[in-house]
Amino acid sequence: MAKRSRQDRVGAASFASLVSAERARIVSGATPEQRERMAAAERARAVYHAWNTVCGGTREGEHVTGLKFLPDTNELLVYLDGASWTQEMTMLREIIRARMERAGVRIDGFVFRTSPEGYRAKQAQKRVEHVGAPRQTAPVPHEDLTAAEERAIDADVAPIGDDHLRKALKSAISASMEWKKGRDAKNGA
Repeated sequence: MAKRSRQDRVGAASFASLVSAERARIVSGATPEQRERMAAAERARAVYHAWNTVCGGTREGEHVTGLKFLPDTNELLVYLDGASWTQEMTMLREIIRARMERAGVRIDGFVFRTSPEGYRAKQAQKRVEHVGAPRQTAPVPHEDLTAAEERAIDADVAPIGDDHLRKALKSAISASMEWKKGRDAKNGA
């Protein structure tokens, strides 16, 4: 097993060096104008990658209908599917900008725009077609706690003075223990 992981590392290193050498060959044969376009494309790719790192898969990111990097002003133009989301993202702009900077890309700001009505409808239809059937999730393993386990949890949360907090914590601990017992029973442990 250790030999295979070493081979994987060697293969990955070989591939990385191959890519690096090919990139160097392409850049060295390019004209100054081509190099400038390549640098601009790499910069735009880095900006899009940082955006996806920060906003991809988030509630806010689901409402983005388009992106365009504006290199002249070092801003990212973001199209959203509704005016309320345009306003929401405008309020979050500094947080997003700081997170993108933490991801390695510094931009000077954002321009948020609401997509035209017809475009939003097309995008919504594409999302519905893309999503398809609802995902089937595996059932959560569950096994009831014994009376002794219940008493132990009660003893653990007894020092908490706030009744609401004590009940919430007891519920969370119980659910966690039930899940772990169910998982262990399912896995034969």
